[in-house]
Amino acid sequence: MKRATPYLLLLPALIFTVFVLAYPLVQNLMNSFYQVSLVRGTGGWIGFENYEKIFRDSDFWLAFRNTVVYAVAGTVLALVVGLAFALLLNLKLGRITTVFNVIYTIPWVISPVVAGFTWKWLLNDNFGIFNHWLISLGIIREEITWLGSPDTALLCVAVARLWQFYPFAMVMFLAGLQTIPEEQYEAAAVDGASMFQKFFHITLPNLQSVSAVLLLLGILWSFNDFNMVFVMTRGGPMNASMVLSVLVREYSFVFFDLGKGSALSVIIFVLLISLSFLYLKALSRREPA
Repeated sequence: MKRATPYLLLLPALIFTVFVLAYPLVQNLMNSFYQVSLVRGTGGWIGFENYEKIFRDSDFWLAFRNTVVYAVAGTVLALVVGLAFALLLNLKLGRITTVFNVIYTIPWVISPVVAGFTWKWLLNDNFGIFNHWLISLGIIREEITWLGSPDTALLCVAVARLWQFYPFAMVMFLAGLQTIPEEQYEAAAVDGASMFQKFFHITLPNLQSVSAVLLLLGILWSFNDFNMVFVMTRGGPMNASMVLSVLVREYSFVFFDLGKGSALSVIIFVLLISLSFLYLKALSRREPA
């Protein structure tokens, strides 16, 4: 009985995991091999036909390209901004550092839905504050439809993604900066190294593993991000900001092709598993032997 006690204690969590995670995952995988419509119901087995339709769909490749741009651009820029603020906070300016710590981390604790509506309001072409500022400064003469133009919509959601992810990068970089031995900087100062030489030859090499983990984790989260893009643009205009997570919703609940939507979600799942493997591999390299 004593041997069975740990397993009995884990049984409720196991049942919860099976019904909440495992069952929907298996059901979704099965739907991807069937002709499933929210209007006509479940049809017969069609094998990999849903996957073939997706790979022949130009909307998929456009969404895939947009997702890569959204994930990579937003993450890389967030790392740059996060590192800049981490270097500033690492100066240890006393109480002002604590105040800035609170201010800089606000975007991270805000819900993605709230953040999306906030940026949608800021970028509104009629009463958005960005247009107001730019017109007041004389940079532009008339309002710009930031979220209504195919040329700027994807850029705007990437900037919003940057704004929400950089606090996490900042905290991670700050932790990494505080683990760098001070002796390295002292030795470099004795050798006459400049501030930029210290940064490129000491700071960046010591933050290499942190940067790799943040890059992979940011891209992983961005690939799975739905709320920010859907709230701000819903993938428009003309699919200019359509990403894979939003396209799943389009297939399933706009075109009512649940089988095709399930197939696309499986493709995204495989991509995320691959990125997770790279993340865990980078994380294991970071740990000391």
